Order: sequence, then structure tokens, then C-alpha cells
Amino acid sequence: MSQLSKAEKKDMAKTWKAAQRKAYILSEENVRELFDFLEEHLEDAPCDHTLSRTNQWLTDNLPAEKMEGALAEIARMGGYCDCEVLLNCYEDYDIE
Repeated sequence: MSQLSKAEKKDMAKTWKAAQRKAYILSEENVRELFDFLEEHLEDAPCDHTLSRTNQWLTDNLPAEKMEGALAEIARMGGYCDCEVLLNCYEDYDIE
């Protein structure tokens, strides 16, 4: 069995990451926008230990039928309040 070159390994990793992202309810663009929204709002006022701002963004930007799944996805990553969405979900969504 032949060894893969560094470029081939990198291409395989990139393809795998892209395939994993497709499994998420929130697109990469959605995640970037949500994180930007949360960062902006959490600078103005501290986290109130709820998902109020996350819920607001999801309500304003996702179809209603995706809300429950998006919240479950965020919870699985440890996003139980707005600041935890930023702190705990960042690596799982693997935003570059």
C-alpha cells in the first residue's frame, strides 16, 4: 500500500471537514452571523444565562421548522446560554 503525500492528506482532510459541515443544521454563514450577533450583544450587556439572544437570532434568520433542530444541535455542543454558544460551539462548528 502506497503512502499518501502531504498534499493528498490535506485534500482528504479538507474533503472530510466539508462533509462533516453538511451534517449541521446551521450553515457556516449562519454560524458566522450568529457568532457576530452574539459577540456584539454580549459586549453591550453581560450574558443573562439564557439563550435569549440566540433564540432571537434564530427566530429572525431561520425557517420555523429548523428552530428545534438548531437549538438541539447547539445544546449538544454545550451551548446552554448565549455566552456558552460562543465558547463551546466554536470548535465543533470549525469555523475558519
